[in-house]
Amino acid sequence: MVLLPEKALRSAGIATLIVGLLITPLSLLAQDNSQGRYRPEGRQVGLAIGREFDERLYEVRTYEPEVSSEAFAGAMVFYPLTLSFDPPNGAVAFVPGFRAPASVYEWWGPALASLGYTVFILETNTPTDALAARADALIAAVDFIKSENQNPDAPVANKIDPEKIAIMGHSMGGGASLVAATQMGDDIKAVIPLALYCCEPGQSFSGDYSSLTVPAMIIASAEDEVAPPADHAKLLYDSIGGSKTYVEFASGDHMFVSNSGQQKAALGRFVLAFLKDNLDGRNHLQALDDAGAELTLFLTE
Repeated sequence: MVLLPEKALRSAGIATLIVGLLITPLSLLAQDNSQGRYRPEGRQVGLAIGREFDERLYEVRTYEPEVSSEAFAGAMVFYPLTLSFDPPNGAVAFVPGFRAPASVYEWWGPALASLGYTVFILETNTPTDALAARADALIAAVDFIKSENQNPDAPVANKIDPEKIAIMGHSMGGGASLVAATQMGDDIKAVIPLALYCCEPGQSFSGDYSSLTVPAMIIASAEDEVAPPADHAKLLYDSIGGSKTYVEFASGDHMFVSNSGQQKAALGRFVLAFLKDNLDGRNHLQALDDAGAELTLFLTE
């Protein structure tokens, strides 16, 4: 047996440690706080778009936080699995439409989280919450996101950039997102209403959003019979005074943005391009044409 000098042993130990670190998968160095599962189609959408945009891709985890807010009942949270030395990423709050639970929109979670965003899909207090209540839920959710970021027991602690928060909503939740964005102003960086319903049930739109300062992307379908664009999405888009984008698909019913929709890839491309442009300073949207879908309108102002 050959005895090595102490100095040689220390050198050998350091070398072994370095080699071990080099061959250790990065995923093992990342924080993994959950074994939550999610809809695979959302994950596949996110992966495809990330490769197309040449963006970093992340593993996705989920958890359900404890919520004590009076404005909403709970949330499904999807977050990117990051390394301890990664900078914080943006976040998105999503409010459902009238009578819809959070689970109806689950695919958005892994789709957006795959490209680095922490996604909070809210459960409203009741399925029939009014538009105003849904707007209040989004406003409270933005505060909740910031508090979760400071909660040492949360898996997203210190992982979210509070200066990079966007809000989304479907149907009446989409109308609520514009109301909330007008009230929050610079507290958020983007608003994305999907197949929006303008008002409380039975009411028609009579106001305007000329004071909206947050970049908005409104997505609609020409075949939407619940919220025809002429009376809802396009009407509200025309009233916005600030930076805005309008995407109208040629086909799809009112639920085409939900789990049952058939155009997830195109929806994901538009939304992720818009988020990356407005939260992370990219320039993806101008490179998109129809995003692989048949459109009746695509406007950017």
